Amino acid sequence: MKILGLLSRKGGVGKTTLALHLSVMAQEAGLRVLLIDLDPQGSAAAWWQAREADAPQLDVAQPGQLESLLDKARTAGIDLVIIDTRPSVEADAVQVASLSDYVLVPTRPAILDLRAILGTLDIVKGGRHRASIVLNACLAPRGGVGEASSTSDARKALKAFGVPVAPVSIVQRAPLAHALVGGQAVSETEPTSKATKELRALWRYVEKEMGK
Repeated sequence: MKILGLLSRKGGVGKTTLALHLSVMAQEAGLRVLLIDLDPQGSAAAWWQAREADAPQLDVAQPGQLESLLDKARTAGIDLVIIDTRPSVEADAVQVASLSDYVLVPTRPAILDLRAILGTLDIVKGGRHRASIVLNACLAPRGGVGEASSTSDARKALKAFGVPVAPVSIVQRAPLAHALVGGQAVSETEPTSKATKELRALWRYVEKEMGK
């Protein structure tokens, strides 16, 4: 069983959006997936309640319940656990980092957002396992090819942060939010869209990194 944690001390960076979409894409790839919602806001749980499909599975938990849930998931034959966390650099974030096989740290490409992830990266660097920063909610590139200049500039700036940056960036596109309203992922509502292609590329990257 692999464990993927999503961490960020800053809210509004799209952490839950990524967790939900990656959980569905992993399920579509044939894995048994458990999504754990540790965020008191319960956004992942609300999405799951609106969802007609039974998969991926979901548990809502407090940090103190996490290790027990992971043990149960192993016994139940779960292939992948994705943990959605609250914006934090406190003990719960440290726990998730220490238990995860891989950690994704989402950030928007704006300078204030980049600076805000430094506390999260300190936690990740102290953890047992590997991590990547993922640029999320980016501007669409001119002409629809490559990355917007703001995304490329952020990617260059992040080289000094000491944590790899995922080669895939996720553009802020309306279909992502629209899909979640009905308890779905964009791969289910618009399977051939640019948003789906980007997220599938991110999933392939994460899957490969977790397997190393």
